[in-house]
Amino acid sequence: MKTALRLAALVMVTGLSHATDVIAQTSEGDTASIRAQIDANNRAVGRAIGIRDFAALETLWAPEMVVNSPGNNILTRAQVFQSIRDDKLAYSSVKTASDDFFVSKDVAVEMGHEDIVMSNGPMAGKPLIRRYTNIWQKRRATWVQIARQATYVGIDGGAVYGHPDPALKP
Repeated sequence: MKTALRLAALVMVTGLSHATDVIAQTSEGDTASIRAQIDANNRAVGRAIGIRDFAALETLWAPEMVVNSPGNNILTRAQVFQSIRDDKLAYSSVKTASDDFFVSKDVAVEMGHEDIVMSNGPMAGKPLIRRYTNIWQKRRATWVQIARQATYVGIDGGAVYGHPDPALKP
């Protein structure tokens, strides 16, 4: 099942038809080194969001980065920055667990879940779980995030941000 998920994500992300050949190209040692770099970048992203360090985020997120938001909308990097300015990404607690990680040439994909508590908004103070997929690409000597998908588990993501999805039945 895990291999099938990897292959589906790889084909979706990179558009490659021979995904199994590509996965085999990255050695375990290389993958571990890349994962360590991306883990450090993930921590830096969390810190930068927490203190609103947009200069740091500009180095960690590609200009064309896009987020399939847990709030049920697709956002550009500039729109995510605005969400931070509007206090929509304010957390009192975030715990992240990576469930899978793989590399295909210059693209790394990480899948996992996050246990979060929002600091404000309709769901402030309530524990929430969301699944995520982070996609990174190596550019020059560093890894930058090019896409993210996150989905709340068991709750309408729009409701977390005060705009419930009318298509979902309560």
